[in-house]
Amino acid sequence: MNDRITGFVLKQSDYREADVILTVLTKEYGKLSFVAQGVRKMTSKNAGSIMPYTKTEILFDYNETKTIFRLKNARCKEYYRSMHEDIAASSAAAVAAELINVLTLQASSDMTNSDEYAFLDIVFSKLDEGYDPTLVLSLLFVDMLELAGLLPDVDACVTCGNTHVVTVSPKDGGFLCQEHAEEHHIPFMKTEDLRRFRLLCKAGLEKIGIVNRYIEGDMKDLQYLVDILYIHADIQLKSMDFYMHLHTII
Repeated sequence: MNDRITGFVLKQSDYREADVILTVLTKEYGKLSFVAQGVRKMTSKNAGSIMPYTKTEILFDYNETKTIFRLKNARCKEYYRSMHEDIAASSAAAVAAELINVLTLQASSDMTNSDEYAFLDIVFSKLDEGYDPTLVLSLLFVDMLELAGLLPDVDACVTCGNTHVVTVSPKDGGFLCQEHAEEHHIPFMKTEDLRRFRLLCKAGLEKIGIVNRYIEGDMKDLQYLVDILYIHADIQLKSMDFYMHLHTII
């Protein structure tokens, strides 16, 4: 009774006349759903504490047999104001939240999603600090692809093992040598682009401070990683479409 947990609000959906359903990634129980009653009313005390892409503290009664809970009270612990005020950063936050939401199962007694929670903590913090949103997202995709068993092979050609590689193939799942790139009619990449992509795939979010010193985010790298997810996991992210479009106009 009266369990108090901390979590990131991944999604908020209108429900009934004045309620919302929240999807929250919690530190203690993994991904949970909550009904927040009356928060769309002007008099609601909880409305400002459950905004998407914020860290909030929630009071509720946990029951391992339930899949959705009634939110009693909420208190925002971290709003990430700078992130929310920047359109590129806030759009990246939306992508991060949707990515983790679709790749994370509803919590069970033996699942806490601690890795995903740590990833989102880094993502929101770095976006709020002003890190390049494309670099942050690229490193998040690397970590999430690794959790899903889809991390691209960037040590050698995925087809023959040749270490002299010339391009990346999302369909094949990693680097290709000249012979197999030509066989699949895939354009060659510059050496510096191959090195940058390999660095991303070897680093992950944990080493973002080091990576940030040497490279900038590149939309081509992010697109390769997104394509791997789309091709091999059959997942589409609506927020990614907007993020990609945004970068054609800013």
